[in-house]
Amino acid sequence: MAQPDLYKVLGVDKKASADEIKKAHRKLVRQYHPDRNPDDAKAEERFKQVQAAYDVLGDADKRKQYDRGGFGPFAQGGAAGGPGFDPSSFSDILSNLFGGAGAPGTGRARGGRAARARRRARSAAATSRPRCR
Repeated sequence: MAQPDLYKVLGVDKKASADEIKKAHRKLVRQYHPDRNPDDAKAEERFKQVQAAYDVLGDADKRKQYDRGGFGPFAQGGAAGGPGFDPSSFSDILSNLFGGAGAPGTGRARGGRAARARRRARSAAATSRPRCR
């Protein structure tokens, strides 16, 4: 299924300013909001499309990316090593999945369970020492 043209979803020109996009979004959200159209599945679907379009076009960086060739994993030829491929994204994904130690120089803490246990023991010992006056 082809992705709809987000500018058409909002009813604005591709050269529309951020303010024009915002105004169009607000108008359509009011028109298709589920509270105003209870039990209307078409209005709810249109509301979701408007929200999705504004999520991209309302953010300057996402809009630039969309204008360069779309949005999504395969938008810019995105096969591994292709023009849209960014190998640094894998380290972000892996660090999010595994709580990552990160690469050297990233400022992330290293060490596993044993290192955490040592740090806890040191902090517990530091708080239990009598204070010198």
